[in-house]
Amino acid sequence: MSSPSYSSPDTRWRRLPEERPHQILEAAIAEFGEHGIGGARLERIASRAGVSKGTIYLYFASKEALFREVVRQVVVPRMREVERKLEGGTPREQLERYIRIQWAHFEHPGAAAWVRLVLTELNGYPDLAAFYHAEAISKSNEVVGAILRRGMANGDFRKMDPLAAVSMIKAIALMHVLWSHSPVPGVRARHTGADAIVDFVLHALRPDGEKASR
Repeated sequence: MSSPSYSSPDTRWRRLPEERPHQILEAAIAEFGEHGIGGARLERIASRAGVSKGTIYLYFASKEALFREVVRQVVVPRMREVERKLEGGTPREQLERYIRIQWAHFEHPGAAAWVRLVLTELNGYPDLAAFYHAEAISKSNEVVGAILRRGMANGDFRKMDPLAAVSMIKAIALMHVLWSHSPVPGVRARHTGADAIVDFVLHALRPDGEKASR
């Protein structure tokens, strides 16, 4: 997920009141990504958004409520934008498009931090984890699962459990993002790029009996 850009201190205070909730949400994305849920501070979010800490409480009752609104109003709409880009083409083409779009998304500054938050910290907040799964993960799984099911029906892909396949496809990209940004010597992986992942996934899903050379 890309980090938002901010305007100068001179202009940020002249923003119209109706713009403030969105500015706060964009600032919260960066803060949650950099510091996690536990380490995030409303005063830093306010500073990033160019508002007072009290202004945040006019719109959001708590840090947890702010996280939920980030998911509802920023994360989910961006996922819907990805879904629109997947329309048209064969299941193979749609799946390749999905992988490439996600990979480009992971290239954005701050994406690795957000992935790390979701995969490693969110489980410490059961209510937020359940909320994130219902609002974001399960809906994304449905979209990619539907592509796989259409591919199985028309012979593009072999028969499989579509939800299990979705989990493995996502895991390949997500874990590579984390490895590529690991601070531990010897763990950091070399960036393979989308081409290698597309090739690996499409070969893994090829129909039973199809020659590996395809």
